[in-house]
Amino acid sequence: MREKNLAGRCGHYCGSCIIYRAYQDSDELREEIAKRNKCDPEDVRCDGCQNVLDGGWDGDDQWGKNCDMIHCLESRDIMYCYECKDYRRCQRFSKWYITNLEKGEDLIENLRRIKIGEIEDWLKEEKERWTCDSCTKPISISLEKCHWCGEKII
Repeated sequence: MREKNLAGRCGHYCGSCIIYRAYQDSDELREEIAKRNKCDPEDVRCDGCQNVLDGGWDGDDQWGKNCDMIHCLESRDIMYCYECKDYRRCQRFSKWYITNLEKGEDLIENLRRIKIGEIEDWLKEEKERWTCDSCTKPISISLEKCHWCGEKII
């Protein structure tokens, strides 16, 4: 199931990630992100957190392989943050948790659901949640407007 690539190892739903959405949906959005991050638009690419483990991409300078969470998890030989006994005290996780919580996504709750085997239900719910009410296309947690139709995201 391709959707499982969107189960972020930190509990984030990759389908709502601005990098993932730009790579999948919009050259214009890729260019905007590249400009902000002083990189080439071709470097703004991600197929989802789980896909990074399946060979990733050609260079370490591209999105996904540079993720601090991925590096940390791989160095500990674990798949998800919840597998680390210290993840709730981890500064890296805490910063990302707060950033996402402010946008309405609870990474701890998401990790709990992944851990107890509710991953498919959770992915389905997240896909529905991060869909534009107006045009029914996928949207990003990081944008105030749908990058497809321009409608304000509530």
